Order: sequence, then structure tokens, then C-alpha cells
Amino acid sequence: MKLKSVEIFNFKSIKHEKFEINNNQICFVGKNESGKSSIISAISYLNILDKELSFNLLNKSSDDYPNGLPIIVGIFHINKNLYPKLYELLSEYLDTQYIVALDKNCENCLLQIKRWGNGLSNISLSLYSKDSFGLKIPDEMKNKSKFYDLFFNDIYPAIEYFENEDLLIEPSTVEELNGDDKKFETFRKLLIVGGCNDFNIFKNNDINFVTTYLSDIEIKLNQIFKKHYKQDQSINIKIVPALGDRLNLIIRDNSNKSYSINERSPGFQYYFSFLVNKLYSQKISGKKNTIIILDEPGQSLHPKGSKDLLKSFEEISETSQIFYTTHNPFLALRNCVDSLVFVEKTPDEGTKIRKKSYLNKYQILRNELGIMLNDSFLIGDINLIVEGNTEKLALHRIFQFEKYRELEWMNIYNADGVSNIPQAINYLGKNNLNLSGIILLDSDTEANNIKLKKFYKNNISQANWEEIEINSVYNDKEERTFEDLFPQDIYISALNNYCKSLENLDIFDKPYSDLVYTEKLKTPIVNIANEHFKKFISAKSTSNITKQDVIRHLLDLIDQQDDKVQQKNLVDVFKLFDKIKTSFLKIERYVSN
Repeated sequence: MKLKSVEIFNFKSIKHEKFEINNNQICFVGKNESGKSSIISAISYLNILDKELSFNLLNKSSDDYPNGLPIIVGIFHINKNLYPKLYELLSEYLDTQYIVALDKNCENCLLQIKRWGNGLSNISLSLYSKDSFGLKIPDEMKNKSKFYDLFFNDIYPAIEYFENEDLLIEPSTVEELNGDDKKFETFRKLLIVGGCNDFNIFKNNDINFVTTYLSDIEIKLNQIFKKHYKQDQSINIKIVPALGDRLNLIIRDNSNKSYSINERSPGFQYYFSFLVNKLYSQKISGKKNTIIILDEPGQSLHPKGSKDLLKSFEEISETSQIFYTTHNPFLALRNCVDSLVFVEKTPDEGTKIRKKSYLNKYQILRNELGIMLNDSFLIGDINLIVEGNTEKLALHRIFQFEKYRELEWMNIYNADGVSNIPQAINYLGKNNLNLSGIILLDSDTEANNIKLKKFYKNNISQANWEEIEINSVYNDKEERTFEDLFPQDIYISALNNYCKSLENLDIFDKPYSDLVYTEKLKTPIVNIANEHFKKFISAKSTSNITKQDVIRHLLDLIDQQDDKVQQKNLVDVFKLFDKIKTSFLKIERYVSN
């Protein structure tokens, strides 16, 4: 059961906002005070049983202020495996007159839950399928409290909202572990992940038994932690008595010194505590979906630690959902532009989400995070200059293949258009930063014209600069762009997927119909894609396809293929990457000398 959309009325800085959730991992980005935290906090109130709405959450512009409450609406998709369980529960507690409206099996069932207050009398539940039925669960039902108890425990996803202070690990007594103070919650979860299901076992008078029991827990925790924390494999975890009857978590590393968890860096504490909570959620939820919500995670993390945390987020998103806010550029998602959600706030509208799919999201990301190239000393000694975000997105993703991993941290410089490449070389090269690089060019008229310019020739003539064009893979004179490196049938499928994702965004003037691939198409294929796209928009519109989004859909399709098929479909891409790698190694020797 996964969250598909959220609608929020009068919650903090949000007057009214509704947005779709198309991915399991969502990263909210925006300037300070834009309302990112308000959005994820509102989502957390879909945790009906554990989160209580209060009047101080109400938007001050609301007609109900100061005595009313916000309204939160969530729509969830119920997959075909979970639906029979829900149908059985409804059949047990609803009269037959309601059940006849439902199918016994349904693949595309949606459930809406709406809350406008606290308690079961202030929520509504509706079930519907666009194909066959709709049902509002009636307020009058037999044993309503029992129904909702089973519904929330067995079917509804677990929704966990973590603020940084919730992720502390404090030394704890057995009484504190058995209590409900959130201050000790992460330590409780740590012990449970390690295999302890009864904290009273630590009261055993046999010290040898307790020591052995703790040792078994430590072995299990160390195996789990080393699997996930790649920065320092020397770290070992110990749980020891402290201050009389308290248990404390001790971390030992290659310095051969031992430190309490609270003596470690804030970044380490956050990552470790988050990992504990993640593993605990997986353990207790089993196959049930979990929604994890984080506000500004890992603020103190080193970039490598951020990368490890992002990998944990990706693992969570394979089976559950994770929503978080960030100002950390290393936690902003690179591989899926749809997972980046931009939040802004205006005096009239309050907090709003930018929904225009055709925006250059990575450019906006740089602006929102305040990242300017001139401000950074992290530009690489060897830079790869590309014409636009299409190449940048694809290169980052394909660098994840093992044989290209050494290129993963090479700075990829987006020139924002082929006409800007001479200025990019001038900036990075001999006339400014005196760095080295590789220029990747399309094999088209625009690129050929740039290569003829004296300004370009002078800069590229340096020994520490290399030029690669798409046709170096093919050794002919056909006109091609980066998109032509991929199989045409897969590119057309990606185009159709991309256009279908726009259907609810008022971009098309008439219903979209697929471009059908029947024979080899003339290159550049992007021209044919744009021609087809324009058939469905106003003749006055100057819009084109967002090339980077089509490539993202293409790479998503390739990700679903097995290794042999991937190798076949990426053969031309790999030829290009081999040339990039060769040029990189050549320049690297020059730079080293």
C-alpha cells in the first residue's frame, strides 16, 4: 500500500496544495522558510493513530483561524496482493449492501483517507477503482473501533517521522528500555535489531550469561553495520554497563581507543542512528510498506557519508517510501529528476510546489541550493564538458557501471548549450583556472560550426585538452546527437513513456498517441521525437520535448533489463565511454607530470 498523492488544506504555511507522488524516494528542495518542512510534516499526520492535530498547526490565513484544524488527505494504491486482505476485512465488518459494490479482486484499487481532526469520528475512508466501483466506508458499521484497529495494524502502512533529536542514542537502564520515553527509543531498537526481545534479561544475576548474551548481540550488530557503513571498516560496536545499572553503546576504531556513541561526530551519530531505525522498521514491518519521513537528514555528514546515506535511502525505496528535505547537494538525487520536488513560498499563495515537468530541474536545483561554479573549489583537475543536462544525467548514471567507476567523481560541466562550450573551455582552461578536460560534442551542424571558430581552436589545441564527438564511435559522417547512441526502439518507448507522464499537466491540446517504431529512423532521432510531440500541442507553442527526461525514461527501461541485454543495448554507449576513459587516462598522466 503506497502513498500516491497528498492534498493539504490550511497546514502551517500551506493554504492549499495537492501533489502526486510518482516515486518511492522524494527529495524536497527549496530555500529556507519556503515550507519544505511543513509539507513533510503534513504528510506525517497521515499517521492517524500516533499523530494528533492541534489548532497551532492551522494556517493563520484560514477562515477557521484560530479555532480550527488543518485537513490532510492521502490517496494510496493497494496492490493486487493486498487487496484480497482488505476485501476480507470489509466483508467481515460491513453490511452486504456495501460489499456488492466491490470486486473480489482488483489490480488498480485506490484508497483515500481524509482527516480533519482527531479520533475515528474525524476521519473518512473511501475505496474506488476507475474501472468498476466506488465506496465510502460508512460511519455506521458494526464494531467500528475493531475494524480500524485491524485496518491500521494489518493493512495501512507504517508512517515514521524523524527529527534529528529523535535519532539520539542515550545510555539506558532496563526500566528506561521498558518504558515509553522517546529519548531511549533508538537504543531499544538497536537491541531488538541485535536479537534482544526481552530487556529484562539484562537483570539476570548470572554475569557470565549476560556478558555472553551481549557478545552475541554485538557480533550481529557489527556484521550488519559493516555491510552498510563503508567509510570505516575498522569500527566495532560494543554494549557495556555504565554508571551502575545503565547500558551504553561504545564505538572502537583503528585508533584503538573506545568512545561512547555521544562522543562521536554528529554526522556519525546521525548515520548510525538512522541505520538502526531503518533496520528496525524493516524487521517489524515485514512486507508491509513503511513510509519514512526525515527533516534535514545528515546535516553534519561528510560528502562520503552523505553518499552512504543516499545509498541507504535507495535501498529503502526498493520496498518502501522515503520523503526528506535537504540543503545538502550531496543528498540531492541525481538519477531521477522526478524525485526532486521544488518548494517555494509567496505572500499570496503561501507554500507551493513547482509542478512544471518541462523545467530544467538541475538548473533550479543549483539555484535553490545556492550552488554556483565560481563559488566552488571542488572543480576537478580533469573536467568533462558536455552540451547539456541530457549528457550530464546519462553520464552520471552510466558511470555507476563497474568498469567506469574510476570516472565517477570526474566533474561533468554542463555548458548549457553547444554555443557556450568555447566560454566553458576558456573558463576552465589556460585563460582562467588552468585545468584540463575533455569536450564531448554531438555530430551535428551546430557542433561543427563551433569547431571552426578560432576561439575554440586556440583553447582545444592545448596538450591537456581532448575532443570527442559522437561519430567517433561510428566513423562516418552521418548527423547524430547523443541520443543516437541508444537503440531507436528503446528511445521511442522512452519518448512514449515521457509523453504519457505529461498527460495530466495540461501540456497537450489533444490526447497523445504513441509513436510506433517499425523501421530504422533517420538521425538525429531527437528531431523525429520533437515532430511527433508537436502534433499534440498548440501550433502557437514553441515547446519541445525535455530531452533529459526522455533519456531518464530510457535509462529506467534499460535498468530493468538483465546484464546481457544491457550490454547489447549499450554497446555504442560503451564505445564512447571507452574513448572518454582513454582520454582521461592520457590527460591524467599529463596532469600528474
